[in-house]
Amino acid sequence: MSIGDAKKVALSEQIDRISSLPDQLLAHILSFLPTKDAVKTVLIRRFGNLWTAIHNLDFDVCLYQECREFSYEFSPENEERLIDLIRHVLILHESSDIHRFRLKFEFNVWSTSEQLKLATEIDTWIHFALRKKVKVLELDFKACGNFGHKGYHKFPNVVLTGDTLTELNLVYCRVEPQEHIQLRSLKSLSLNCVLISEETMTEIISGSPALENLFIYGCVGFHKLNFTSVNLKNVVIELFRYDSSRLEVSCPFVTSLNISDIERMHLNNLSSVVDAAVSFNGYLNCDHGEYFHEVKMLFQQFCGAEAFTLFTRSILVFTIWELIKSSFPSMNWRRLVLKTMLTKWHLPGIASLLINSPHLEMLDIHMRPGTKPFCYRDDWWLKEYEIDGENFWDFQLSSFDCLRSHLKTIRIHSFKIEPCAVKLVHFLLRKAYVLEKLVIDTNRESYPDKENQFMSERWTEFSREYKQWRESSIESEQWTEFSRELLCFPRASPQAVILFL
Repeated sequence: MSIGDAKKVALSEQIDRISSLPDQLLAHILSFLPTKDAVKTVLIRRFGNLWTAIHNLDFDVCLYQECREFSYEFSPENEERLIDLIRHVLILHESSDIHRFRLKFEFNVWSTSEQLKLATEIDTWIHFALRKKVKVLELDFKACGNFGHKGYHKFPNVVLTGDTLTELNLVYCRVEPQEHIQLRSLKSLSLNCVLISEETMTEIISGSPALENLFIYGCVGFHKLNFTSVNLKNVVIELFRYDSSRLEVSCPFVTSLNISDIERMHLNNLSSVVDAAVSFNGYLNCDHGEYFHEVKMLFQQFCGAEAFTLFTRSILVFTIWELIKSSFPSMNWRRLVLKTMLTKWHLPGIASLLINSPHLEMLDIHMRPGTKPFCYRDDWWLKEYEIDGENFWDFQLSSFDCLRSHLKTIRIHSFKIEPCAVKLVHFLLRKAYVLEKLVIDTNRESYPDKENQFMSERWTEFSREYKQWRESSIESEQWTEFSRELLCFPRASPQAVILFL
């Protein structure tokens, strides 16, 4: 190639191909930026006012400040900047429709004239989105703050008659409908720290015939949930931590159910559930015999599920049943997911789960940070049991039917070379006769499950453990030695393959 040809190629490579794209496509690209950044493109000649045609409007106060993982400071100045941006954008926005409208900033109503005036203006913003036929509406008036259950903003009733809404996410507000609820297109509903009555919840479900996914986190105002919709398949319920009342739940058509605080629930009609996740946050005091009998009955209702997920304290419940020689029925689970610390107190619980899951085909273990699974003073009696964590698996004489005939895949996530973890891997390799694949992944998962945020006796202790866990890594020499040793370790299954990620 001559020098002249090379120059032509170099010039052709410098062509601004983005500027040659049609306006409609450029506006679509800008829609994926935070709105405050999309607006700034007005300074670029080719983009000009194209931002006024974007179909995603995302107003998030956290983009103006550093919202740390475990701490947060409210800034009125940043909130005012966000409000000014919203006013500016809504005046100039020209697109006839909006796909997603997201509003996230700290707001609660304490009946001051200034706040009541802002509450009225917020309602006009929501009306704006509905007039633009918004499909995904997210209203978060908590942001990173923590108000408690006071000063909820009551959003306009027109939201509950939005025919175009397919997804509605509400955080820290009141739902008090004054007219018939009609959400014909709604497929996903998320309620977080929402004040809502039992009657209103029933009306929303009956008025949303297409609803498939329902997420309820820390809401108050109801004690019974009856999910009668045949289309509602996925339900997540996390109770408000500081409310000791019980919740009655009936879900005859739900196929995926994720619930926290199972000890505070009365469950009915779970025959359709095939995928369940259960967390237990109560006291681990076996002196309360009737209480633990009720908890056992709740767990037994999931015997027909194909996949079952348990967390740190849930596994300790099985440890207790094992230690006090309380029998547990056989379960039909095909896949078992354990998201837990691996301490010596968890070993009897894991053994019990394996013994009572004779048809288990897949075992997923997500290792979590921490060495202290006890939350309450009433848990401490468990420490009195002598559990030999070093040699626990060597003395297991029970029959593990799943290991002999069914378990084919084992995955261990966020793996760390610790005695309890290594001994468990050795045991599974020695006893899993039909094992096909063992996957060990050392990558740290981005965030632990909510249940584990409260496993340490104090929040600061947990945050320290979590930070250390995220920053820790396995030394290359240690990892090389461990992987070499494991590849040479005797296996009951000749076809078992070990993969390291």
